[in-house]
Amino acid sequence: MKSNFNLANFKTKWIKYSDYEIKVDKNNEKYIIPKEYSNYTIYNPFEVSDKLLFDLIDLGDEGLKKEPNEEIINKKALLFAKNYGLLGLVSSSVYNRNIIGEDIVIFTENNIITKQNIMDSEDYLKLFLPFATEYDVYTKTYDNHLTVMKAEDSPKFYGKRPLVLDIVFSKFYSEKLMWIVEFSKLISTHLNQLIMYRNINLTEPVTIMADKFKAQKISFNITMFDKAEINWEFDSLESTIETIYAFVLTDEKIILNRCEYCNKAFIGKSEREKYCSPSCRNCTNVIKSRNKKRLLKEENSKKREMVMSNVKSEKRKEIVYEYKEKKTTGGVYKITNSINGKSLIKSEIDLKSMENRFKFSVSTNSCINPKMQKDWKEFGGKAYIFEVLEEVEMKSEMSNIDFKNELKNLEEKYISQVDKENLY
Repeated sequence: MKSNFNLANFKTKWIKYSDYEIKVDKNNEKYIIPKEYSNYTIYNPFEVSDKLLFDLIDLGDEGLKKEPNEEIINKKALLFAKNYGLLGLVSSSVYNRNIIGEDIVIFTENNIITKQNIMDSEDYLKLFLPFATEYDVYTKTYDNHLTVMKAEDSPKFYGKRPLVLDIVFSKFYSEKLMWIVEFSKLISTHLNQLIMYRNINLTEPVTIMADKFKAQKISFNITMFDKAEINWEFDSLESTIETIYAFVLTDEKIILNRCEYCNKAFIGKSEREKYCSPSCRNCTNVIKSRNKKRLLKEENSKKREMVMSNVKSEKRKEIVYEYKEKKTTGGVYKITNSINGKSLIKSEIDLKSMENRFKFSVSTNSCINPKMQKDWKEFGGKAYIFEVLEEVEMKSEMSNIDFKNELKNLEEKYISQVDKENLY
């Protein structure tokens, strides 16, 4: 089955086994590993890129819930591994092109394995082989060439990919359940940020996937048969997914969105499309219809009919009057990190909308301003406090541009009163 994403001219190869299980190591850590008698298959992730990405986001959504269901997470993580294989984090989490034969590994920034900078390579490999004995997987030198020996029938590495993939393709290779879930949560969070940024007026570019494409570790070639194709040689399924995600986000013909009914990610025909399926749209319409019937039933009560009618009429007039009399209120606000004391001072033509966006960002833990992104990730949205420094009503004779300029001057006034070291 072809992918719905426009990636038909891309190819790569990855491995998956017919069945996986969850095993617990001596430190009580949960791992996902191929079952002993499972068989491997080599496949092209680009051919199933849409299902691959949405299944990963679905797992991430479950992990991001306030009270994640452990049983559901285990089930979805196992199904993901069965459909697409493990992520190959042993290679993608370090700067080393190859790990086999080297003394140490150097970790990439913001990896999900550890906060350390370096580690002994043998100790690092043991993290991914907790259930293997020294005779199951080991290295041996033939004619000055290092090779990986495995007590099983599994693929050898191919092309220009690093030797460590011999271990990744092994049936003894495993990854912690929490690593896979953390990666899925990262992609799901990125999608939430994308949708939020899409709905606000950004004044400067925002980076939502930093330092993901490592050109020094990824190669490709172009082949020609019935058509030209790019054959990627990724070091991991993680890098493959990040590349798919990046291409999808930047394709103007593909609109990633979330369903307003079930919250699942889906491909929309436009940014205005609200539902992932006719079923979700119908469910919403049924709810609306039931609400209408309930209101009609209440209105049919003779004793309340006149009262409700009068109240509604007066309320409607009041709302219309308030709307007509409503004045545009802007001003200067401050968002303060309650832990380190650093603040962001900005002006806004609509303070109330700005405050609502801040509350939404806190509830979804999605950074509202790229200048605060590093601290936001470290301390979380709940560490920040929103306050209004000064409100200003827009005069009737002012244009929006004049009003924005006035607010900008007011913003600079408040910024000048604060030590620059305490500002974002």
